[in-house]
Order: sequence, then structure tokens, then C-alpha cells
Amino acid sequence: MAIKEFSTQTVLEMACAAQRVNGAYLKEPEAMYSSDSMYLYSKQPNKILMLCTLDHTVWTADPKEAPMPLKVTQEDVALADEIKTYFKRLLFAAIEGENEFQTNINSILSGDTVKTNQFGYVACLPSVYVRDKSQNKIKKVARTVSEGYLGEIGSNLKDLDCEILEAIKSKNFEGYNISAIINNKMVSWLNKTNLNLGACVLVKAKVKDHTKHWKHQNDVTRLNYVKAAQ
Repeated sequence: MAIKEFSTQTVLEMACAAQRVNGAYLKEPEAMYSSDSMYLYSKQPNKILMLCTLDHTVWTADPKEAPMPLKVTQEDVALADEIKTYFKRLLFAAIEGENEFQTNINSILSGDTVKTNQFGYVACLPSVYVRDKSQNKIKKVARTVSEGYLGEIGSNLKDLDCEILEAIKSKNFEGYNISAIINNKMVSWLNKTNLNLGACVLVKAKVKDHTKHWKHQNDVTRLNYVKAAQ
């Protein structure tokens, strides 16, 4: 494939659009199945969605399976601007050469154009930004949350205000690992669908286990049979 160059701003906005469409950063195709395990289609990697939108000749497989072109929204543009601001704040680490990834990203975002063979770096930026933002929020929350658990193991919870801090696609199960705060206590659960960061209502759940946060060692109430609404 011939190497081409596109506007850095355009490529970053495309990365945000691809993240929104796929719901996560996909490095490889992901097969999608129906409820009765019938193959439906494959989600294409974020980088491929970006490339195919900007250069339709990239797709050489069955034209009927070509991904739909991405359409950038105002939310995508706003997220792209947030990402640029965030990585500029990390510029000192890139200058000092402490982090090769940050060095490469700084070099790309400082330029006016991005080469197609660098799209992989840009494609992952929305997920990196959201992950870092969530981890920073959890680090701050970990200093102020109350210790203890929401209830005894096996007890039922219902109609509780909740703040989603983190939603990460599970590598081992079909769903998303959710970290949240309820009554100023840390909770977590595996959710079938992704949840937006911020306000949420825990409609009902059962206390599955009492555990500790893997990094900050706060008490964490592990839930299952969760129904949440946003």
C-alpha cells in the first residue's frame, strides 16, 4: 500500500470517530455473533476504519464487506482537542526521552500531517486518553473513599446512585470491567455492555465478594446480577 499523508487534525478526529463506532480500541478484527452463536460479521480495527474512510482503495477484500465511512461528529472534534491538550501536558516526558510511545505521539501531534503507516499510533489515542483519565480519577478517589463494604456477601442492593469511574473491555470474558463509587465506597462488576463514565443508577445487584483494589488496596465490593441505568 502506498504511503500517503493526511491532516493531523483530520486523522485524530477519525480516530475518535472510530473509537465511538467500535466502542473500544480494536487492533485486530473482532467477530460478532448472534444470540444463538451464528456468525454475523466482523468489526474492523480502528486503524482500518480510518484508512478506508480517507482512502477507499485501501480495502481490497469483498466490496460488500467494506466498512462504512466514518462520519465525524462535534463530540469527536471536541475529544480530539482534549487529546491534543492532554498529550501536550506530557511533553516533558517525551522531551526527556523517558517514554518512547509519548515521544512518537508528540512527534506526530506536533506535525501538520500524519503518514498512513503511522495511523496505528493515532488510532489508539482515544482509548489511551480515556484509560489515563480514568486511572487518574481512581487514584484521586482512592485517597478519599470510605473503607468497608456495601453489604454482606449474598445481600441484595437496589436503587442506589452510582458514579462510573472506569469501563474496560474484558480480555477474558464478553463484557466490560466496571469500577464505580456507591455511597463513597468502591465497587466493581462485569457488565455485558459498555457504560459511560459519570452518573449512573444501580437499579439492582447482589454482593458477590469482598476484595481489594489491585493497585490502591482499597476495599472493593464485587457485584453480580447487576442492572444499571444511565
